[in-house]
Amino acid sequence: MTERKHSVKKKHWQTAALVLLDIILTNLSMIMALQIYSDMHPPEAHLIHVLHIAPVLTLATVGSLFAMGLYRNLLRYASIDTLVQVVTGTLIGTGVSYLVSLATYTLYREVNIFLMPRPVYLIQWLLSAFMIGASRFSFRIAGQAGHSGLWFNKKHARRVMVVGAGWAGAQVLRDLLAGRYGDCAAVLAVDDDPGKRNTSIGRVPVMLGTDKVEEYARQYGIDEIIVAIATPQHDLTPLIHKCMSTGCHVRVFTTLQDPSGSATTGKVRDVNIADLLGRAETHLDMTEVRHYFEGKRVLVTGGGGSIGSELCRQLMGFIPSQLVLYDMSENYIYDLFFELKEKYGEIVKNTVKLRVGSIRDPETLNRVFDEFKPEIVIHAAAHKHVPLMEDSPEQAVKNNVFGTYNVAKCAMEHGAERFVMISTDKAVNPTNVMGASKRMAEIIIEALQKQGKTQFTAVRFGNVLGSNGSVVPLFERQIRAGGPVTLTHPDIIRYFMTIPEAASLVLQAASIAKGGELFVLDMGKPVKIQELAERMIQLYADPKKPPVEIVYTGLRPGEKLYEELLRDEENSTATSKEKIFIAKPEQVDWPQVEAMLAALQQCLDEHGDMKACMHRILPSFKEPKEINGDRGNLPTDAGAKASAAGKSRE
Repeated sequence: MTERKHSVKKKHWQTAALVLLDIILTNLSMIMALQIYSDMHPPEAHLIHVLHIAPVLTLATVGSLFAMGLYRNLLRYASIDTLVQVVTGTLIGTGVSYLVSLATYTLYREVNIFLMPRPVYLIQWLLSAFMIGASRFSFRIAGQAGHSGLWFNKKHARRVMVVGAGWAGAQVLRDLLAGRYGDCAAVLAVDDDPGKRNTSIGRVPVMLGTDKVEEYARQYGIDEIIVAIATPQHDLTPLIHKCMSTGCHVRVFTTLQDPSGSATTGKVRDVNIADLLGRAETHLDMTEVRHYFEGKRVLVTGGGGSIGSELCRQLMGFIPSQLVLYDMSENYIYDLFFELKEKYGEIVKNTVKLRVGSIRDPETLNRVFDEFKPEIVIHAAAHKHVPLMEDSPEQAVKNNVFGTYNVAKCAMEHGAERFVMISTDKAVNPTNVMGASKRMAEIIIEALQKQGKTQFTAVRFGNVLGSNGSVVPLFERQIRAGGPVTLTHPDIIRYFMTIPEAASLVLQAASIAKGGELFVLDMGKPVKIQELAERMIQLYADPKKPPVEIVYTGLRPGEKLYEELLRDEENSTATSKEKIFIAKPEQVDWPQVEAMLAALQQCLDEHGDMKACMHRILPSFKEPKEINGDRGNLPTDAGAKASAAGKSRE
């Protein structure tokens, strides 16, 4: 409260000072105008008239400027609007003064105490507009230059280096100079274009060599780095890593696009884990997707989960006639409903329908399909947690295998046009129950394609950043708590993609499906989890606290060192969509699927060894040690590695 009172008091003093300055400039402009008109030899009578007109001119001008809102403006944001206020306010002040003089002359003639030649008023207006306007912009210029003064104190400002001197870098520098990023002082920009040597942007020098950011950061005492490269020629991940290694706060400039897809402006945001993993933001052309989903009835199972909810968010942008969220968790879909309502308004009430139920329950599924008659079914519901499914294999089978069969059967019996199942890279040469159950679900989908008119397809991809159960939020929690970060093995690698990107690609695949395809998404380069942990420590760890250590705990049950997107016999072919490929699906006859389901059901009924049963049914289901070999053993010096990792960040 004391701070607020101090701020208000300071503002009042600033306004009073500005008013006093404008009074001085206004009257000075009248004296200068008379001097100019009289060729520096004004008559004594006119000098006396200046004194008489001064109160009128002062009140009229300052009152007009106040009415125009000039004294409410922040000086550091002086703009063309400020200039308009000054020109208009001074014109009104001068005009009122002239009208008072004219009225007095009309009434009193020779005894007019305000009598002044008309050209003097014109010159006075031009001079006052120029001087008052110049005063405002001089404050802005002084503030941008980092000078200390009555209104600006840059002593404690953050010193900023902008990496990139193209249009994005120029925009960031203009915003910095205008004070739009808070108490910051732009020190230099860095670029690789030789044509920018010995140039500057708004008094900020441009230096060559993005490979020298660490050197520049030390040399110029930089506190913050903003990476502003709108159209990078290569992956920015190494550059962002280099910027973060300086110990400075790092932010990135993200372009915003207009409806035509052109980048027109952007915003600055903090670095996120997607930047550190090299998952460049991709702006996919969703025109064909919109045409396909627009006006359709769509049902999403697992609609409250990480992928399911993002699918629903994106689907609402395509204006389906109906969007049905089917999930066991009433809380997740309830929260999502109100999130969509806040974004899309009252249309959500008539478009989005919530139904609570399990995919294991054929009766509830049939009622929902009867009620809404979906044309498109996106099946995202599944048990995905690998270690938990190792402990409860029968639950994985009930949910992932029989649950998928239930939804697919309902889709076929109720005449759905298309069925899309979300699969996983863990279904490829599975070493765990979850992956094996998802591979069995893929087999069911492949076989059902021949059974009816519904087009069945599956989309397979890897880990999703930030999803429920993902390692990323776990690492973040551990780092913010001060560590240690628990990692199963130093050599483990995984594919990653962002939730929005995964959902967009799933919808693109759904829009081009003809039935029978097994779509595989391009996941980019696999990421070593140890490097992921180290980068996250660099991103989230508090530098004022002791370094966060990495502790290796050994591979969990069912876990393998690396994931694959294709089996050996699955050759992929490109599609019309970038990052989407079609794997050659295994040809499975329906009697084989029936035999598989019967064997699984018998094992469930007899409470048998479900994992052993799955191994018998699915020959590609291997034990982790068969895939990992000796590499799966935890090195004896893992503790030393963990300690070294911590010390390297001191």
